Amino acid sequence: MGGTAARRDGPWIAFAVLAVTQFTVVLDASVVYVALPSIQRELSLSPTGVAWVMDAYILAFGGTMMLGGRAGDLLGRRRVLFLGLAWFGIASLACGLSTEAWHILAARAAQGLGAAFIAPTALALVTDTFPEGPSRYRALGIFGGIGGFGGAAGTALGGLLTAVGWQWAFLVNIPVVVAVLVAGARLLPARPPAATGGVDLVGALTGTGGLCLLLLALLRGGVHGWGAPMVALELAGAAVLLVSFTVRQATAKTPLIPRLLFGMRGVVLGNAVNIVAGALLFGVFLILTLHLQLVRGYSPLASALWTMPISLCLLLGSNLVTAVFGRITPVGALTVAMLVHVCGLVWWASSLGSDGPIVTSFVLPGAVWALGCGAALVAAFVVCTSGVAGPAMGAASGLVSTTLQVGGALGVVLLSMLAHRDEPAEAGRRIEALTSGQSGALWGAAVTAAVGVVFTLWLRTAGRAPEPAGTTSRTP
Repeated sequence: MGGTAARRDGPWIAFAVLAVTQFTVVLDASVVYVALPSIQRELSLSPTGVAWVMDAYILAFGGTMMLGGRAGDLLGRRRVLFLGLAWFGIASLACGLSTEAWHILAARAAQGLGAAFIAPTALALVTDTFPEGPSRYRALGIFGGIGGFGGAAGTALGGLLTAVGWQWAFLVNIPVVVAVLVAGARLLPARPPAATGGVDLVGALTGTGGLCLLLLALLRGGVHGWGAPMVALELAGAAVLLVSFTVRQATAKTPLIPRLLFGMRGVVLGNAVNIVAGALLFGVFLILTLHLQLVRGYSPLASALWTMPISLCLLLGSNLVTAVFGRITPVGALTVAMLVHVCGLVWWASSLGSDGPIVTSFVLPGAVWALGCGAALVAAFVVCTSGVAGPAMGAASGLVSTTLQVGGALGVVLLSMLAHRDEPAEAGRRIEALTSGQSGALWGAAVTAAVGVVFTLWLRTAGRAPEPAGTTSRTP
């Protein structure tokens, strides 16, 4: 049985299955960036249609993750994980076989829905696999780092796969999903549901609807302008639904997000920093891709190779931060990571150019930023889940996954707007304007990272959830 195998092989073998799952889901959110021009050309997509290849996934993923986390608590996390994986694999096949524009848009939305049930349940299963203590927090750190590396590596892997055919950006998921399902059936223990009661249907509808409308407004606002009547209507609708969701969570008998989470400063402020980290992860990697292909003129494959050192530094940062948890609190590590964010982005923004040495003007400052980014993603995961256990864990996992994706949508929209704010019609000035806009976008990212530093300092002074066992006792 699964439980027996997990005990015999040790928790880290089961964790490897969950880590591969996390990597695959996060990778799929970013691997399509490099493939978009090929998809547009072969499926005759309009510029708006091309944007929706990304947006359909983000909307479904970010909008329904809280519901996915709660479903895992109520129905059993392993069961929901397997159902989500099967759905995700079928949707990936549909993406790869798409021959019409509407085929790929519908399939991408289906992929996002499957991912929304995978991500929070996989994170909750990590906490089920490890007892409270240093091993759990090391596992959470590695898990968060893998998620960040998956988002970063997506641009690199996308270049390699697109060189073969854009369809492989999706079809590559299928053997991975099959392998995870087979290994998971043997290695992941089957446990009873962690919570009882039903799903707060009103909360699910208002929360999911509000998030989807908010993400839709952000995505459309970046294309059509914030003054567009439809965008204003979507923002107003999102505000009404999210306020209704908040009121419902305060009064419902079985709220979608357990009320105890709102009383934990580490969870609340940690998720605020997580929004910033998500905005920087997805937004900056978008700028990176645009710069290499549109300004430097590199092919998708060459762009992938120049991106690789930055992606590896992101993974290195995530590993370094797990090693220091015994000497510094997770909140302290998060503060340092956000400061490194700021330093790397300031260096990058001030040195970016169209014809400067790519190593000193692009790769090295990008590597410093990536070290801070990887460390921040891990520390934020640990901070957001510290002191949470039992029935609330799935909801907390869904919340941290949701804030990362909402932050990612914000970052993509806002940094993309900054990068294209001065793009001229005449081709002669296009490279100059793009470089200026991308540098401005990185300055905007540096300011955003500074806001994250403020949140971490507030978290240190306000207090937080109990530290992980095994960390040195000190003031956070």
